[in-house]
Amino acid sequence: MKLAVIGEPCMDYIHRGAETTEKQFGGILYSLVSLAVISKGEAAVFPVMNLGEDEFENVTGFLSRFENIDQSFIKRTPHKTRVVNLFYKDKDSVLNVSTKKTYDREENSTQPTLPVEYEQVKDALGFLDGILVNLVSGVDITLDSLSRIRRDFGGYIHMDLHNLVMQTFPDGTRKQLPVKEWRDWVNLCNTLQMNESEISILTGDNVTEYETAEKILKDKKVKSIAITRGRSGVSLYGLSDGKPQRTDLPRIDSPKFIDSTGCGDVFAASFFYRNSLLKTEDPISAMQFANKMASVNASLHGVDDLPRLKEQETAQ
Repeated sequence: MKLAVIGEPCMDYIHRGAETTEKQFGGILYSLVSLAVISKGEAAVFPVMNLGEDEFENVTGFLSRFENIDQSFIKRTPHKTRVVNLFYKDKDSVLNVSTKKTYDREENSTQPTLPVEYEQVKDALGFLDGILVNLVSGVDITLDSLSRIRRDFGGYIHMDLHNLVMQTFPDGTRKQLPVKEWRDWVNLCNTLQMNESEISILTGDNVTEYETAEKILKDKKVKSIAITRGRSGVSLYGLSDGKPQRTDLPRIDSPKFIDSTGCGDVFAASFFYRNSLLKTEDPISAMQFANKMASVNASLHGVDDLPRLKEQETAQ
């Protein structure tokens, strides 16, 4: 198989109280590297991204360690790589599962790198089997470019909506806001992923999660929607007899918990990969696999540690 990953790389600084983690690879690199690790021997992985010249040698040097990552579609840009500061309230913070469903963390970010343009990936569309679009910054790719990709690519697309709902303000703070063109975005993928916070704000209609899922699925472009819930597990919505049906899985606790950062991105890569193998015919099986791999990621320490995903999966 030949699989592409579209998204923005960044550098993360993770703050927990008075402690600050050393600079880590972040953004799309979680999905990209985890996909390369779990698909080794079965898939070639093609990152499609713009990479700031300040971190270009650092990131491409790291990616060269993975024999199934082809760097042909990485574009070097003079724009600096985004830096994201993540301020967690406690070591286990993922989601606050209260009524408001808001993140139990605060974020601060520099300006994003340039979005991927259609021309950057068009030469790959003829040989790709699947495309993972992870909207790490929310402006990783323009709606126009993704629409042109969908027009010319008949294969499988999984989209993690992620920070499409996140607006970055001039002072670097970020806030979740509804997306005016949300229907145009979601109808460009075969399977969709969001967390509770993202699906609750996406349309701005102040309706239930079920009603939003119903709105998305009724167009029959999206076959299934994965909703990640942090400590509360994960859910999958799909149509059954014309109505959304929800399947829930509990969280899988990591016995050697280190860090929850990147769990959603590893889930996206794992869900995408297993669905690619299964031709999207068994999304519940894909969800089960992704749920397990996200738990394994919580026992690892950043992108540098992701090569141990398979080793840790067996150990757990």
